[in-house]
Amino acid sequence: MARLVEVTRLTAIRTNRGELPGHMTDDDDPSGPAVPEFKRLVRAVTAAEPVTAVCEQMTGAERRAAAGTAIGTLVGQLTVANSIGFDDSETLAEVCCAVAAMLVEWWFSSAPMARREFTEAWKQHAFGHREAGLPSDGTNALALLLGALLHNQARQDHVRVEDLRPLVFTRVLPALESPERAGAVLAAFVAPPHTDTVSVPIKRYTRGNPRFLAELCLYLSSALTVHVKDCPHGLRESDHACTLAHRGPALGQNSGAQVASPTPEEGLRVALPWVGFHEVEPAEDAPAGHDADHVWQINVDRIVMQRWDADASHWNEAISEDSSISEPNYRHEVGLEFLCCPACGSHGPFLAEGSWDDPLTLHCRCGVTMMSPLDARPDDLGRHLLKRLILCEADPAYAARRMLAPLAELREREQRAREASWYRGPDDEDVAVAEAVDLDRGDLAAALTDALKPRLPKRHEGRALTLLLLQIREALSSPSVHDSPDGQHLTEAVHDLLTDLKDESDRWAPTREPVVDRLRTWQTEGGPQLWQDAWARTLAMAERYFARNRVGEGRIADGCAGVTLAQYLLAREADCGVEQITADDVRNLTLPSDKQEADQDPAPVMLRFAERLKALGHDLDAADDPVARLWQHLATDRATGTFGDQRAPALTLGLDTLLGDRSFYRVRL
Repeated sequence: MARLVEVTRLTAIRTNRGELPGHMTDDDDPSGPAVPEFKRLVRAVTAAEPVTAVCEQMTGAERRAAAGTAIGTLVGQLTVANSIGFDDSETLAEVCCAVAAMLVEWWFSSAPMARREFTEAWKQHAFGHREAGLPSDGTNALALLLGALLHNQARQDHVRVEDLRPLVFTRVLPALESPERAGAVLAAFVAPPHTDTVSVPIKRYTRGNPRFLAELCLYLSSALTVHVKDCPHGLRESDHACTLAHRGPALGQNSGAQVASPTPEEGLRVALPWVGFHEVEPAEDAPAGHDADHVWQINVDRIVMQRWDADASHWNEAISEDSSISEPNYRHEVGLEFLCCPACGSHGPFLAEGSWDDPLTLHCRCGVTMMSPLDARPDDLGRHLLKRLILCEADPAYAARRMLAPLAELREREQRAREASWYRGPDDEDVAVAEAVDLDRGDLAAALTDALKPRLPKRHEGRALTLLLLQIREALSSPSVHDSPDGQHLTEAVHDLLTDLKDESDRWAPTREPVVDRLRTWQTEGGPQLWQDAWARTLAMAERYFARNRVGEGRIADGCAGVTLAQYLLAREADCGVEQITADDVRNLTLPSDKQEADQDPAPVMLRFAERLKALGHDLDAADDPVARLWQHLATDRATGTFGDQRAPALTLGLDTLLGDRSFYRVRL
């Protein structure tokens, strides 16, 4: 019975251009001979319900009535097909699903973070994937639901498959606001038969998982909202009714900002590129001496913008999750670049237009106008950018003045970091930049150019210091800015910051010394032959395990020094060579000697070391004894962790790092 209904339904779809006649599904449709039982089964097949179970709930008479209708309908459909053939042209359902798939892909391309968030949400339904056989790519589910809603809207608006240009996407938003309504449309949607491997499991899963259906509706609502917001025809219109005719080229090319269809009234318009871009709102008010509604027209050669890169973020995430990579090559996610015209790719010059607090209008020499929406929020990128351009036009020195606040903020963060227990000196990349800038050169902009080697107008990535210095270099490149009092103030502030970084780097230079070099320095301080033998054995071990390590917080170097001291102590007491001392022998020196020391208090360990060294004839306060000098270093208290104020001797911390039960290294001599 189930197979008979499925074949009859498929044949009807083939002969009716992808649709099902109303008399096969609608109980209120009096046309046609279909009995209610047959309609019930057809609706069950369409909704991907368990048709066999539905059949089992019917009586024998009901099944015979449904079978009679199915056979009669099938014979009629085959007779028509035999007479005029099947129409293989694209159906309305196929076109709607294709448009929906393009819109979803456009959304993910223009908003990479949205793709990432949806992927994470989709993974939460992993159990459903296995049970329901859902496709691995969740975009199929989004496209199917949106295709069903677009198809339903097209039929209501009498939009033909031959011309979908007048189809208004936002007409489906009310259905998306009600997941129950959207689910009903999806269940009744006659999806193209060739999509059964996708549509059937998705329909089944959404029917039994309201939360999943609500998530799909939420993501599609966001996609449609962004889609309409970026429509060039609606940039200056609130509640714009975006149609397929307006956004067809953008969908086909999977791009977030495309040139609109030219019209005599509007010309060529594109949405201002905004994905990932960041612009801080100016702290200053509108320039004095101008009316609030004064329309500015500003010629700018180029516009430097800060942008976050989603591709770099994905790269870093993939590396962090790959345990096989021992030295991850992370990329900088934030960079500077020149604003680019989405139509011609030009980086300028541009003509900026607008009043204070207006959305930005930016004209490119190719004839295209970049716009931010008229109803954009006060924190819109275009509004902030226009304010910056206006302030620079009224007073060029503002370009230097605006850099003072982020420069002071960066220096304050650095000072706060120096007070933390985890601080081990300035970042190596920042130090390299500071040392590369020739502060004795009279022209700071030229010195920054030589040091940074800007890749602008192409993207230049880097840490916060690098990006800030690039912006400062861009500002000071103009003589009117460089020679102004604000420009000189900015120059002095940069000098102070870089000088301070160099001084701090010099103070922490010993921590950047390779561990092996630090050990060799201690070895060259002399001492008895057994002491030298212990150092030689420790150095051989360090070259195996720590050839690439730097001193840093000192745990590894102190651990190696502790191993040397322990080898010497045990070899002297046993009157043997250091080669007979094992790692377990060294480890036993730090173990508790009785149950009262089970809390691993380092004081008894230090006391045992001191007493046994004194028994060997060492004055631990002597300045001319290499063994005593190393003991004085290892007896100094160090911070036990990144957070908190607890401290412990360098000897016990170092030995625990190399030989402790939870040691990452567990070295062997």
